[in-house]
Amino acid sequence: MTPRPKPKPNRSFAGNWTGNVTSNASSGESGSYSYVVKISDDAKTVWINWNQTGQPIGGPGYQAPCNRFRETLTWSLTFAESMATDTLRIDDNGNASFVRQGAWSSGDNQGVTYTQTGTFSREGAALALSGPQTTTTPARQATITAASKNAGGLPLAKPVPNKPGFIYNPFDPNSRVLLDVRGKASGTKLIEPTSGRQFVVP
Repeated sequence: MTPRPKPKPNRSFAGNWTGNVTSNASSGESGSYSYVVKISDDAKTVWINWNQTGQPIGGPGYQAPCNRFRETLTWSLTFAESMATDTLRIDDNGNASFVRQGAWSSGDNQGVTYTQTGTFSREGAALALSGPQTTTTPARQATITAASKNAGGLPLAKPVPNKPGFIYNPFDPNSRVLLDVRGKASGTKLIEPTSGRQFVVP
């Protein structure tokens, strides 16, 4: 009786991938983040979003064109003060290793580089992706930065009328997701979780 051949892993990138990564920066800071990555059926477009581990992932995320070479998919993201290149590589088990190489080109973190690594798994069958996805998460918790630099030059967030403790995203004023700054004193420096950029509590 001949043994059954081992099924080959799905080499298509299409579908939804989720996973956690560890992040290490040249400044000595480290952290953990949860990601959602959605890849189109032709593996030419990615929608990606993330937040600190344990926090809800909301907002539209970011869209970028992809380049595929065999079992590796790469794309780049450019922000106002930083840029990053992401690599997703499918392994023999059908999972994917994720690596982000990023660098800050301006702002308080200018010159800092960071690397994020983790393993992502595919969620069920490939889903049709028509565009950036949004969630109904009502608020996202902004996080206090460990940096103790002068707050000068950082944007001052705008409070939401009749909602004490909530502000509009200072880097995406059209976002439907409000930031939760309850308990944070006026003048506190926080990090907007999607972009990683700093702002000041009003």
